[in-house]
Amino acid sequence: MSVRLLLGSLTIAALAGTGASHAADYLRGAYAQDALQKSEGIDWAGAYVGGYVGYSSAQMDASGLRGSLAREAMPNSTYTGLLESTINLRKTTQEQTAFGGFAGVNYLWDDVVLGLEVDYTRSSFSSSTTAGPYGLTRTTGTVTETVTSTTTARARVREWGTLRGRVGWAAGYFMPYLTVGIALGNIDGRASTTGSWERDDTSAPPPTSGTFASSVGRRGIAYGGTVGAGVDMTLFSNIFLRAEWQYIQFSSSGGRPEVSINTARVGGGVKF
Repeated sequence: MSVRLLLGSLTIAALAGTGASHAADYLRGAYAQDALQKSEGIDWAGAYVGGYVGYSSAQMDASGLRGSLAREAMPNSTYTGLLESTINLRKTTQEQTAFGGFAGVNYLWDDVVLGLEVDYTRSSFSSSTTAGPYGLTRTTGTVTETVTSTTTARARVREWGTLRGRVGWAAGYFMPYLTVGIALGNIDGRASTTGSWERDDTSAPPPTSGTFASSVGRRGIAYGGTVGAGVDMTLFSNIFLRAEWQYIQFSSSGGRPEVSINTARVGGGVKF
């Protein structure tokens, strides 16, 4: 199932659950009148949709794949640990604009706003790094072993989305809030290493040598977590502006490099 399809389903479910007019009153909670008076008549309860544009910084870290690459290239070998030590991939960062949309629903209790929100972001990050050739030598008695490797890693992030819980404070025309939830991303992440090994035993010449190659990676849905903070500001009774920061961390499962994304974004929405 694609990220877009999943988030679309969640959005429809959120809106459908609040479509009836009597449901809006329920969302405002038992303290609706007090909350509206304290918030200068601003009603934050109900369903909403909107869009945004942002600036994202995506970081790729493939250092966690060193062991997987070494075991894949030289399994059950005395060279495995030596090869892992030669793999030295650096973190890379790419910055780019992003855009997307969101939908959610707010529940109001006194001045406390609790909500559930889904969002979808479209962008096109592509980052890669190469390390090597690096070589290491180990001598034990009369035996000298040498491993040399060159390693590359890349990650492409086309789109991502989140499902988040929100807690906010209805402060008149403003509602600051915090978010936490889960994230899904469409990521193509891969790493590979190639190189050579040599063994020289002075007690039993001549030296022996060989080559190796391995790759790990996966393309598809990656899972992670997200946290964030922002503030909504009412312009009219059903129109609001938003400024928000969001952080997402995707796991490196499946042989993919670890990807994290920081996004600062602004947007607006319509409340029903």
